[in-house]
Amino acid sequence: MPSRGSPARVAIERGLRALSLLTLAAAAWIAWRPPAEREAESAAPADLTEALPRWTIAPPRRIHAALDAAPPQESRDWLRAIRRAGTPVTWAGEDIPALAVEVAPIANPRGGTMLWVAAPSGARVALADALASIDTVVAAAGGARVLAPSTAGAVTASVGAQMAAARARDTLLLRRVLVLGRATWETKFIVAALEEAGWLVDARLAVAPGVDVTQGGVRSPDTARHAAVVVVDAPSASTASAVARYVRSGGGAILSGASANASSLADIAIGRAGARVRASSVAFADDAPRRALGFLAIAPLGEAIVLEERDGRVAAAARRVEIGRVVQLGYDETWRWRLAGGAGAVDAHRTWWSGLVSSVAHRAAVPISRDARDEDAPLARLVDALGPPSPASGDMVARARWLPSPALLFALVSMLVLAELASRRLRGAP
Repeated sequence: MPSRGSPARVAIERGLRALSLLTLAAAAWIAWRPPAEREAESAAPADLTEALPRWTIAPPRRIHAALDAAPPQESRDWLRAIRRAGTPVTWAGEDIPALAVEVAPIANPRGGTMLWVAAPSGARVALADALASIDTVVAAAGGARVLAPSTAGAVTASVGAQMAAARARDTLLLRRVLVLGRATWETKFIVAALEEAGWLVDARLAVAPGVDVTQGGVRSPDTARHAAVVVVDAPSASTASAVARYVRSGGGAILSGASANASSLADIAIGRAGARVRASSVAFADDAPRRALGFLAIAPLGEAIVLEERDGRVAAAARRVEIGRVVQLGYDETWRWRLAGGAGAVDAHRTWWSGLVSSVAHRAAVPISRDARDEDAPLARLVDALGPPSPASGDMVARARWLPSPALLFALVSMLVLAELASRRLRGAP
């Protein structure tokens, strides 16, 4: 065993000192070498979290991220910060689905939330909220929509490894419905159906020339009071003009039967109510009850969306008028469905009319104070942060070189210096 002052021990101490000096030199080289001398690097999804701190401390010449899913917001913002600091950052991800989700409350007394999903056609989208799974749907024509009776917390939509999340941005103030028309069976049962569904209804019904019966004391629609107006019969010129102004200011209207032929409603009507189409069934079947109703065919349509048709003739259609919405119905005797249908006809008639009103209702929204950091459209946010995808350059290294962290280098230098000092003190050297 060598003595305390043997040449071997002195050589070991000198070696420890040399290693500590080399470690310090390596740390200085890593910290101060210019970016142009460093290789362009790429990282796989599993390596991205480990690579971000290294790229921040010692940025390479270029960075390329190969992704199979859009990274979370923290990683995306980190990459954007590196790019803004001067390092070019590109990415590629052919397998990332264009997924987005929107959550919006519906105007309905019974509540409910509409979930709008954008996803590649044919993709299976799993929907869930903070408590449980909601549904699994297959996207068609670029998306899908699901009506959820209620939701808790953020709603997530997942396609494979990619997930999008969003929550409701506002809540709605539910306002009244105004029904205008003559005192007929149709008007009576429209009012009854809406009130049974929970809507508060104002009504102005003509019972004789110049004689009206009112409910609620309101004679004209107003967005400050009404969510929608239902026009059952052709109104007077002054009433029709008030309805048209109401729709253009953001209100919703349902024009039933021949009411759309009023000259003052021509600008907001989808088309004229034409010849009557006879019922194609004598019984109200549960799966297609309105086939037992006759209707006035709607034509022409223009840019309207067809909601319901029979044998090529349109029975219901919808369109936007400035910032308002209009649904036009060819049906003018839906009360027959309620009275002559089966056991579920009353509920079905009620639900159908309530849904029509919800579809056009003026949205009196109250914003919800919340943190707007939901990943509602991950791929779109990734493109916004880093630009469109691009292939990796030829000089990208397949696997980034490992570089020691400053903490590791400091620990190594400390151990080398302490080992040398301990050896010198044990042999009595100064």
